Amino acid sequence: MNKTIYLLVGGEATRLKPLSEGVPKALLTVRGVSIVDLILDNLEKAGFDKFKLICSIKHKNQWENYQKNTEKFIELLFETEKLDTAGYIVKNIEDFEDEFFCMNGDLLLEMNFQTFIDHVENAANSTICSVQVDDPSRFGVLHLENNKIINFIEKPEDLKYGNNISMGFYYLMKKDIQSIRENLIIPCSLEKDVFPILSKNLLLDCFKVNGNMIDVGTRESYIQAHTEGDSNWIEENVVIGTNTIIRNSVVFESSKIGSNVEINESIILKDKIVPNGTVVDKEIY
Repeated sequence: MNKTIYLLVGGEATRLKPLSEGVPKALLTVRGVSIVDLILDNLEKAGFDKFKLICSIKHKNQWENYQKNTEKFIELLFETEKLDTAGYIVKNIEDFEDEFFCMNGDLLLEMNFQTFIDHVENAANSTICSVQVDDPSRFGVLHLENNKIINFIEKPEDLKYGNNISMGFYYLMKKDIQSIRENLIIPCSLEKDVFPILSKNLLLDCFKVNGNMIDVGTRESYIQAHTEGDSNWIEENVVIGTNTIIRNSVVFESSKIGSNVEINESIILKDKIVPNGTVVDKEIY
């Protein structure tokens, strides 16, 4: 089976500004390692060996520098304008393989990739990898009939439509996208445009796995990716004064935190000075 995978890394972490100012989301770091490296390391363990990154031309220099310094085999594909998550694929679908894997480039996934790979070897249609959650009201739910996705329900109020959500990991078939292409207007989204149309045409399947995912594009999830429980992630050369309390927070290098400071579920940026007696609660400081 073709083990090429396309990563959608054109996004910016607007909700993490100023931490993410001018930096593509996938090049932000978690515990000192870039998000894209964490993703690619995970995929390599599953047998993927060729990675095609769909990037924004806005970050051309940063991605070319990354390509120069990585040992992984990656190819950079640049959007010259904003096309949303599906635009580049739809616009250039004739250049894609007959079947290919695709993944959102801001997700840290815990799952058995091999079970999904084995399943789609005999797939008839494009397939979304899904996981069950206790509370689907925070997500868009996959409305299923058997394993066929027939609709997408945004933030349902109950379990009427089940509790299966997308893991942001897909197996896509060129023929399926070609069949609905005339109904799509670029820019377009996988989640809001492509998948709903595929589902209405019964061209989209679901494969359920046990696993977990963290979307590192929000402050809460970015902190979660660094920490476990009530722990902290504190980098080198950080000075912390007396009687200071830090709870479930991320503190970047060379920060100076005064005495009698309270930091709760927050991110302290590199080289920041936090004065004595400051309270930082759920902020990027």
